[in-house]
Parts: sequence; C-alpha cells; structure tokens
Amino acid sequence: MLKIEPKNTYSPPDRDAHTPVQSLESRMLAAQVPTPDSKRPDPAFEHLYQLLLAMEGQGEKAIHEFLRTLRGADGETAAYPTAQALMAITLQVLVRLKDEGLEKSPLYREVSGANGLAFAMDLFTKEFMRDVFQPMGDEAWEKSEW
Repeated sequence: MLKIEPKNTYSPPDRDAHTPVQSLESRMLAAQVPTPDSKRPDPAFEHLYQLLLAMEGQGEKAIHEFLRTLRGADGETAAYPTAQALMAITLQVLVRLKDEGLEKSPLYREVSGANGLAFAMDLFTKEFMRDVFQPMGDEAWEKSEW
C-alpha cells in the first residue's frame, strides 16, 4: 500500500531585504503625479500655439476658421476634423494661455469664442442626429404602422 503525503509546495517569494513593501494605492498615486521629466513638449502644439499668438486681434471667427481648415502632418487630412477635436484643441490652448497668465488678453477671449463656436457646432450636429434617428411626435417609429 502506497502512502501519499501532502506536500506543501508553496513558498513565499524571496523579497529583497532592502525594498520596503508599498501599498497599491501609493504606487498608483506615484504613477499619476507628473514628474518634470514626464512633461515632454509637443512640437506640433507649440507650433500651433505660436501661430495663434500671431493671430491675436483677428477675432474668434478667424481663429475658428483657421483651426477648421488647418491640415494635418500629411497635408491632406484635416488636423481637427470634428467639432469635438476643435473643442479639445481650443481648450488646450486656453489652459496654456491661463498658465501663462494671459487670461485677460484679447487672444484668450478670441480662442474662448472659437471654442464656443465649436461647441455650438457639436451641439447642432448631435441634435440633428437625434432628430434623424429618433423622430418625435407623429413621426416616431413607435407609432408607425407596419
């Protein structure tokens, strides 16, 4: 008769005596806090920012039109093809202007106005799509007869 003895094969991993145990929360917080080395400059944004600084005084419609017609790196496709992309880049520019203490400048007001135009365009598009795909009233698909 064979006797089978349970064998405990688990052994805790060897830990380096010099490395303290860190909680998951502390490691996540450390990963989220930006370090000076983690802020890499974006050359495309820097170029756009300088172009917009030069456009100060031309008005929100001119800035909005400039951003709408701006081409991407390939020269063919739009750099900001949607209203949401326009809102994102204008918000990024507004944050940069505020960081540099230019929130009272005419450029800040103009970029803010361009952001408002992009927001209105996005809202119009969403409402139009809702009306097309979910008509209300007598045209509602729930009331239609087959």
